[in-house]
Amino acid sequence: MAAASDRASTVRKLIELAMTHVATFAFPLVFAVICGRTLGIHDYGIVSFYAALAAFLGMVIEFGFDWYGIREVARHQGHPASVHRILWNITAAKLLLCAGVVGVAGGALWQLRAHAEWPLMLASSAYLVGFAFDAGWYVRALEQTRLLLLITSGVRLIGIAVLLTVVPRVATMESALGVYALVSLLTSGVTWFFLAQRRLVQRSRIEGRYIGQLLRSSSAIVFGNVNGAMLTNGGIALLGMHADPATVGAANLALRVRMAGQAVMLPVQQLGFVRISGLASRTPRAAMALGSRLMVVTLAIGTVISMVCMATAPLISRYVFKTEVPIAVMLILLLAFSIPIQGMSSLFGMQSLIALGQERRYALIQLAATLAFCACLFLIDQGSAYGWAIIGAEATVMLLSAGVLIRLRGEMLA
Repeated sequence: MAAASDRASTVRKLIELAMTHVATFAFPLVFAVICGRTLGIHDYGIVSFYAALAAFLGMVIEFGFDWYGIREVARHQGHPASVHRILWNITAAKLLLCAGVVGVAGGALWQLRAHAEWPLMLASSAYLVGFAFDAGWYVRALEQTRLLLLITSGVRLIGIAVLLTVVPRVATMESALGVYALVSLLTSGVTWFFLAQRRLVQRSRIEGRYIGQLLRSSSAIVFGNVNGAMLTNGGIALLGMHADPATVGAANLALRVRMAGQAVMLPVQQLGFVRISGLASRTPRAAMALGSRLMVVTLAIGTVISMVCMATAPLISRYVFKTEVPIAVMLILLLAFSIPIQGMSSLFGMQSLIALGQERRYALIQLAATLAFCACLFLIDQGSAYGWAIIGAEATVMLLSAGVLIRLRGEMLA
């Protein structure tokens, strides 16, 4: 009876997480469609640059704390004081990092970009503040999936309503990126409101020494995460520094399509990480066994999603840009093909290696992937270089991580 109840609870949480991520990725996808149709591929490319740069810099601010924090909360579930200490000090650390990142990035953009784009720079900075203050990772760590669904779907619906009301009427890049920042700020504010209302958070002292310890402990994770972000939003930002805005816009649309498809796999990945982290501290072999089951599920789901996205690539291009843009279709096809590869690389790398305490190996593997990505991006002389770079980088992570896990499994069985 207890086992059946546990399975039912797990299925319910997976469904709620799935709906949460559908809502999460629905907004960027609707954002891409509305902005692409309203602003045109050129201005949408400029907006895409700022949105992608903000998302990439968010990985620096996040500093690996989302994964590290979830792991630590999962390990201290029976000690509320420790859990609240983790939450408050991680939030303080992220806000300090945000101040530094906004200052440095803002100064660099002011020197490199046109000064007339200052409203876009301001909106990107507001997005980063909301990102730093967000405590969604803490809600996931507590497995409060229903609350997470309520917050995410509610805020995204508001964001989509504002987007549909404002952007087609005003038709400016500033209004589009302003709505993007609004969703980030609203998400963090609403999350903390519900945490306080439901008494899931209690005050805890901010400790400078503990923040330093957190930064040191998660430094390897952030190194890997930033390198991982180079394959997505960082790649779009890098592309925006040398490619024409039309190619940047097409690449960003393809990335949004892929991320929307990945939303179906994220519930399995995130709940799986929480469970693997709990098992890894007690019975590593059981964690490995759970990882094997997740591998089958991830590969099956990823393959189906990939086929659907590839089949609809021409339709997506025609709908967003009002014509079948060849580069957009090609990039959607390539990034759709990479979905199951990315699912496996995430399972082998981020989920399994971090849960097993192999942060340094994870970071080195992500560095290798970044080098593979940059090599493909700059050496392939085609507009589709971004798509091939994504495939090469994800395959690098998948193969190297699998090799490390096979070695670890051998050591456990020896």
